[in-house]
Amino acid sequence: MKGLLLKEWALYKSWLLGSAVMSLGVVFILPILLEKYLASVQSVQEIRMGLLFIMLGFSIVNLLVQFNNSLNTDNGKKDTWLHNPNSMHTLIGAKILFSLGIYFIGNIFITTAGIYFLSDMIIGSFAQMLYLQILLLVVLLIAGIILTIIWLLFWTLYVEGKYWIGKFSVILSLVVFLLVVIFLPKVLSFLSIDKLLMQGEVSLKFLGTYLPESATSDFTLDIGSIYIVEEIFMWIIFILLFWLTCKWLEKVVTR
Repeated sequence: MKGLLLKEWALYKSWLLGSAVMSLGVVFILPILLEKYLASVQSVQEIRMGLLFIMLGFSIVNLLVQFNNSLNTDNGKKDTWLHNPNSMHTLIGAKILFSLGIYFIGNIFITTAGIYFLSDMIIGSFAQMLYLQILLLVVLLIAGIILTIIWLLFWTLYVEGKYWIGKFSVILSLVVFLLVVIFLPKVLSFLSIDKLLMQGEVSLKFLGTYLPESATSDFTLDIGSIYIVEEIFMWIIFILLFWLTCKWLEKVVTR
């Protein structure tokens, strides 16, 4: 696994360093320039908040683009897959782990800068600010894991389709994605699976006592509940999805 991670670093260190420099410039330097040249304090706060969400969105996009490039680098190289002592699950797992690691480190810088520059909008101790950052990082990491697995599934579908229908595979993948987004919630609702999953409720409202408070009434952080059955079901599905997709991909790329 270590060798695979070092290989990813050797291939994408320039890309990642470039992204890091741009991100640091946006989250650290731009807010200072805005504060210096904008007279309205309120507008500065709004722009800071907007920049924070933009950079977090960029971080997710960058994660998927880098992961996609990593997959495409080895696509078509049968020797990479056939003559490698590691299993397909290990090869793909290393790519996901590397992408998520860089994504997580980048989000540490972005959330640190965001909380610092929005400190006049939130009131709390250093510990409360740290708890807020940890909560944001956990949510972003979970989102990153889910998105990379979904991206792997549709990338595999794209590669499979490319073998049979060529360039039209992009359209096929997009159509399948849209159909899943539209009809999956309806199917789950029709089967009343939601009611089965909403079991074992655990309220997270107690976390509010460990988090800072908003200095304005325009921003509130509402933490609801999680359901144990739903969480277990979700992670089982995504683990199975990863395992089955790797099995499928193994047949596709070595064809």
